[in-house]
Amino acid sequence: MSQAAGTRSWRCGPDALRRALDEFRRFGGAVSGGESGGGLRTSTPLGSLEGSYQFDGEVLTVVIASKPAMIPYEMIWNRLDQICGPPIMIA
Repeated sequence: MSQAAGTRSWRCGPDALRRALDEFRRFGGAVSGGESGGGLRTSTPLGSLEGSYQFDGEVLTVVIASKPAMIPYEMIWNRLDQICGPPIMIA
């Protein structure tokens, strides 16, 4: 199944989700929601980044709704790959 460039999924546990959300917050991001899903928002010197996540207990899916053009998707995905492991769905 093909997905948009702004979407990626990983098979991971709740600990990986918590680590990813904690890291997002450490870098100044705001998370709304809980362990089953929510919104993500942060400001960078290049502009704002907004997205959402869903977690069903086994699969985490992150959708980047908007980001600065100068920030490549791969920069975001590489960091999440380090936390969550290899993605199961790649755009």
